[in-house]
Amino acid sequence: MSAFENLLLPGSTELPDCRCGAEMHLFGAKPCEGTEIRIFRCDTCHHELQVTVWQTPETGAGLF
Repeated sequence: MSAFENLLLPGSTELPDCRCGAEMHLFGAKPCEGTEIRIFRCDTCHHELQVTVWQTPETGAGLF
């Protein structure tokens, strides 16, 4: 498994695809110091994916 599997490009509005091929949906987010962990779930196979999003220093907004 690649270390880059859980990364999205800055400004991306895409939802990740699950390993079963279905599109995942954003289930929730957990704020952490300087980051946010976004939790995605698949309705088809119930797989969960957690993506760490670092905030940009200029805006404080997440990179997603």
